[in-house]
Amino acid sequence: MPQKNSNRIAVYPRLGSVHDLWFLRLSGHGIGNSFYTYFHAVVLAAQCDADVIAPPWFSLKIGSFLRRESSNRLYFRIFKPFPGEISRLHKFWTLISRYRRRAEIVIGEKSDPELVPGALNVVSSRKFTFEGLHPFRDLIRERLLGIIRDPLPENHTWGQSGFIAVHVRLGDFAVPADASIVQKGVANVRIPLSWYVDVVRDLRARHPEKPVRVFSDGGDAELRPLLELGATSYRSGSDITDLLAMSSASILVGSNSTYSRWAAFLGDMPSIWLKKQTEEEKPSGRDTPIDYVPLEPAEPSLSRSS
Repeated sequence: MPQKNSNRIAVYPRLGSVHDLWFLRLSGHGIGNSFYTYFHAVVLAAQCDADVIAPPWFSLKIGSFLRRESSNRLYFRIFKPFPGEISRLHKFWTLISRYRRRAEIVIGEKSDPELVPGALNVVSSRKFTFEGLHPFRDLIRERLLGIIRDPLPENHTWGQSGFIAVHVRLGDFAVPADASIVQKGVANVRIPLSWYVDVVRDLRARHPEKPVRVFSDGGDAELRPLLELGATSYRSGSDITDLLAMSSASILVGSNSTYSRWAAFLGDMPSIWLKKQTEEEKPSGRDTPIDYVPLEPAEPSLSRSS
């Protein structure tokens, strides 16, 4: 079977799931969490002139259907292999032939992971981090645009479009019994809508010329308090098109989700986040303004923070 030089380093991003079956995942991670593993693998491969094995983006799960969410989060046919990635039969052969000679590369375990020549380097994430990715933002942007099948949003830019994006994650995120739990850094819980209302009201007063677009898996009835402030709901029908639209905004209001953190990383625009008890990793560049607003009403300042 035709194959590349067997001495070249091969990198397989294991995106995260209950079971990775190489060509599909069972109950796999969402786009945001999967991007950490994939793009860390891409950067490692670029640094070592290695070959990336195309991961299975398709994730088979039923939770989103049972909850009747607007996005099923299957990611079926919205991604394609990047030119030069090992895919299809070549992928199967590479994984089979090197499986017994595999090396586990865990992001977040070592500050400077190393790939093993001649082995199947399986990259996974113990920690969802942007550490080491910022210098490669341009490479990551180019790679992302090269693997998507769904259309780009109209007039797409990277953080330069004249609107405010607000990401409100509802769907599978739980409603906390005590709103203060969100500030303690508990994952997969909703930020109270009242916090978004306070932030958007202040932003509209400061930037009346900028329209506000709400990106959410919730329905318009759930988002009514924001829509009554003059915001509009943005729904392209594609999770990746929505993410790229968010990355176009000139100001981003983020949620308690890695999805909006990737929009901030890609767009590198000023952003606003819920202030938590422990400091979180900054997704945008070192000199890009960022502000953390507590649950109590406060005025976002978009001060510079490293």
